[in-house]
Amino acid sequence: MKVFIMAYARKNFGDDLFVKMLLDKYKKVDFFMKVNNYEFLKELDKYENLHVLNGDDTDEELNKMKVEEYDAYVYIGGSIFMEGGKVYNLSPKFYDFVKRCKKKNIPFCYISSNYGPYQTQEYFDLSRENFKTCTDICFRDKYSYNLFKDIKSVRYAPDFAFSYKMPNTSKIPNSIGISVINLDIRKKLEKVKDDYYNCLVNNIKQYIENGNTVYLYSFCEHEKDEVTVDRLLEEFNHNPKIVGVKYDGNVDKFLETYGKMEYMICARFHAMVLSCVARQKIYVMSYSNKIDNVIEDLKLDLPILQLKNISKDIVINKEDFASVEEEKILNIIEKSKDQDKVFEQVCNKGTSK
Repeated sequence: MKVFIMAYARKNFGDDLFVKMLLDKYKKVDFFMKVNNYEFLKELDKYENLHVLNGDDTDEELNKMKVEEYDAYVYIGGSIFMEGGKVYNLSPKFYDFVKRCKKKNIPFCYISSNYGPYQTQEYFDLSRENFKTCTDICFRDKYSYNLFKDIKSVRYAPDFAFSYKMPNTSKIPNSIGISVINLDIRKKLEKVKDDYYNCLVNNIKQYIENGNTVYLYSFCEHEKDEVTVDRLLEEFNHNPKIVGVKYDGNVDKFLETYGKMEYMICARFHAMVLSCVARQKIYVMSYSNKIDNVIEDLKLDLPILQLKNISKDIVINKEDFASVEEEKILNIIEKSKDQDKVFEQVCNKGTSK
């Protein structure tokens, strides 16, 4: 069975994790992905059931394809319905492709997405038509689900990554991880970038003075997380009590260290998700409603600092962190397995022929 994957192929940890989960689960399926920079998928291309194609991952390129080339299509990713997005996005050409799939009875599924932000009624209306036409779409937040819940193909389940089996590793005593982001590329938060940086500096200083080791996590080089990590390492003259951990495309290697953290300050969405799975003590720095919505939906009761309200003087003490109850986590993990429920049915049918 041949399946074409659409994803944010930019060596972004969360999206690569999604793809890895599909490759691990559906070993009998031949997956194909298109990317214009092989480096983005170099590590994942080691999987025998992934075939990397050279080309642009845009609506225009998708529209040139014959839908009959593949037995099914899956679009997996979080913020894939942002109006004006730069990779596969919802446009009349994209919608036309989904319509052609339906006409040929070729499944088209969406897994683990959220909707928005959007600016125009035109985009929203096009989205509705798309979701009516596709085989299945499972949102990862109730805000998105409630916008389209009257459509038969629309479902909800917790984020797909909640069902990822984290490495079973011991925690490093007195370890505090920080998933950082770069506010230089986020126009709405650019005005607080200095406060954000100085807040991190002040808290890191406090942590190492109190005998902790701090690990700085870059989830996406393409979105310049590494720039922030490198700047902080320089700030402290590469103090051995401060360790930079940069995602290089190897999911397993990245998670091997990540899962050992006792405490995590989470700015990245999937940092928050995986810290729950890893049973860590968590503090959230939120730059987006997509994080807030999921915390509220799942009643995670985690402390949240909105980055738009950050101050360099904010102190995050160990007692400010919180963990999620074990029973609640187990329940979320089980429910998140519904994300690919329909796609699994498609694959089982296709591989049994």
